Amino acid sequence: MALSPALQKLVSNGANKYSRSTGERIKPKEGINRYRILVPDVNAQFWADLGVHWIKPEVEGKGKPIAVVGCSDVCFQEPCEIDTAIIAALANANDEESKKLYESWRARKTVLLNVLDRSKGSTDPDKVQILELTTGTFGAVLGIIQQYAEENEDILDANAGMDISITRAGKGLNTEYTVNVAPGKSQPVTKAHLQGCHNLVDHIKKEFFRGDEQKALNFIGQVAQINIPRLGNKTPTAALTSRAAQVDPEVDADALADAADLSEAPFDVEEQAPVKAAAATTTKASSKPAAPAVEEDAVVLDDNDIDDVLADLDSI
Repeated sequence: MALSPALQKLVSNGANKYSRSTGERIKPKEGINRYRILVPDVNAQFWADLGVHWIKPEVEGKGKPIAVVGCSDVCFQEPCEIDTAIIAALANANDEESKKLYESWRARKTVLLNVLDRSKGSTDPDKVQILELTTGTFGAVLGIIQQYAEENEDILDANAGMDISITRAGKGLNTEYTVNVAPGKSQPVTKAHLQGCHNLVDHIKKEFFRGDEQKALNFIGQVAQINIPRLGNKTPTAALTSRAAQVDPEVDADALADAADLSEAPFDVEEQAPVKAAAATTTKASSKPAAPAVEEDAVVLDDNDIDDVLADLDSI
């Protein structure tokens, strides 16, 4: 059975986009991972873009982030005040260290989709979970879907579809990934599985848009010594709503977490590249210099000190 025309168009457009290295979430573990992608609506996009700003006090230290905030541009294609504040900070930077810190605040991009984890050792292969992949990995997945679609085969079909495998090996910048169709028989997807799919947009709103935007903006303004209007009290300036606020499509987090070895952190990302279905291709994480991600469980700034600073800012 072939993909529906509407879904085939979405997959084709997505493959072009993601082939460029540009709660209940899971990520590929070291070794072979097997997943079944769930498509609750065959005529609608089954994935969601996630962009997250990690606002932290230093680049290479292990300080606790001041705020972890979603990027409205990446997630919802709407102007992002955090993006524009970062651009203003960069324009006001006087030294390379400051620029490096401000760049580390840019949005880190991944992709979310509903799956069944059918890996060996999976404790609940029938539980619908949200899989988080880097853009490069997802581009490879879409590439395989597209290759089969060209042969009039729909590997996303609930009954006759196929599982995919993502193999992860190595650590840091030497991490390698292989994406392919999983071997052997793939069990069909039930109606209950499809009905149990998470609303990915609601998940993003709940997890990453929890009202910490002003906290992030206050900290950016304090550190970069720039004036930023308070959300809700003022109409955003032209700078805060301009297209300059949009995230550079090449600013991706594909190699950041590998460089910092954040495979167990809740928001880590790993670099991956497209591969062919017939002969899977292994890829290495990009060696392009990038700011390492922050480990959540480490603390540099005392929380009371941070709250005092932010309270002072709120009283201005």
